[in-house]
Amino acid sequence: MNWIKFFKTLKKYYYLEPAFDNIITDFRKVENLKKKYNCNIDYRVRISYDDIDNFEIGKNVYIGAYSVIFVTNENDKRDCKLIIGEDTYIGEQNNIRAAGGTIKIGKKCLISQQVSIIGSDHTYKKGIYIQDQPWKQENGGVEIGDDVWIGCSVQIMAGVKIGNGAVIAAGSVVTKDVEENTVVAGVPAKFIKHRE
Repeated sequence: MNWIKFFKTLKKYYYLEPAFDNIITDFRKVENLKKKYNCNIDYRVRISYDDIDNFEIGKNVYIGAYSVIFVTNENDKRDCKLIIGEDTYIGEQNNIRAAGGTIKIGKKCLISQQVSIIGSDHTYKKGIYIQDQPWKQENGGVEIGDDVWIGCSVQIMAGVKIGNGAVIAAGSVVTKDVEENTVVAGVPAKFIKHRE
């Protein structure tokens, strides 16, 4: 089915020009990434980026429906990236924000549903609206090693490094680094045990 033609037809008959223009733009961005990186991204993913070269996506990566991905830079900088290793699965309804910091996800990772990975925080000086302040430059980005399993509804904050083979239990909030081959859980996430 030609989805772009379908959306244009709906737009014509229902006078929903602004909404459908955004849908078509997002669809084209998804198609461009799929073509360039030979990966599988559901057409219902919302992707916003400044430059397609700010992505590095390995073969056989899957990104599920209704996920939201932002790879945007402040001003004219082009230093924020999203890097995903081959054979990594990213489930539905995830929120990945490589804005103000690079997010690296290793190969053969399993990321469940409703996970948020946040690349940077805003500064919050008094007297200036927070939304008008720049992203923090220190402690930015997230690095996730290979063979990591991230459970449903996990929140991963900026500046965190997760070692190879780690397991993050569902509902955890990760605010500090996680060692290799460990299982962590809780709010904030704490060491539970080593993988056997």
